[in-house]
Amino acid sequence: MHGHLLVSISSIFDETRAAVAEMVDALDGAGIPVSLLVAPHIDGNWRLARDERTRDWLLAQQKAGRAIILNGFDRAVQGRRAEFANLDAHEARLRLAGATRQMSRIGFDTDIFAPPRWRLSPGTLEVLPQFGFRLAASTRGLHHLPDGEFHQCRNLSVGEGFGAAKWWRRNVIRAAERGAASGNSIRLSVSGRNLLDAKVARDVRHAAIRAVAAGARPGDYRIFAPV
Repeated sequence: MHGHLLVSISSIFDETRAAVAEMVDALDGAGIPVSLLVAPHIDGNWRLARDERTRDWLLAQQKAGRAIILNGFDRAVQGRRAEFANLDAHEARLRLAGATRQMSRIGFDTDIFAPPRWRLSPGTLEVLPQFGFRLAASTRGLHHLPDGEFHQCRNLSVGEGFGAAKWWRRNVIRAAERGAASGNSIRLSVSGRNLLDAKVARDVRHAAIRAVAAGARPGDYRIFAPV
């Protein structure tokens, strides 16, 4: 039995776009699709709507069939705390309304949601179907919203509130390889900020390629959100 390999990249903005594009191209060349985690606001000052180059690159990726995942609304609003980690249903509804409205206005359409750092409150999970989302990704796994089915799926993250040091990356590579060899589905995620370091980018590629070599079938998050 073989599991899936799902690779995703977050923190995509003007300073990281080139490094993200390089990783996407490298993994595409290896037959490993990458899902892109996109938010309308990052770090308080950056706005996707105002960053024409990043917006146009992401829209081109979407048009080409790339999986786009909504990754929150204003990721800096709560400082070091993950934005959707503790929200009740009312607050989550307000933030999701703002995020989906702004993303739709500039041409993005997605039915997959992944909160910053994968930390998903019960209130957020409750209201996601109201905005047309079919899949939500959390620290625990993947929630298929139309029928409530849950897929336990380990997440291995580099950066974005998780480790990025050499020892951490070695552990990620080993865990991805072991999990794939055991027939488990593996989620491998990395922050675009960390891809600015060539050594981090190299190790993320190695983790993905070794997981596939160990038996994982490369895909994107839409595998778990069939229409």
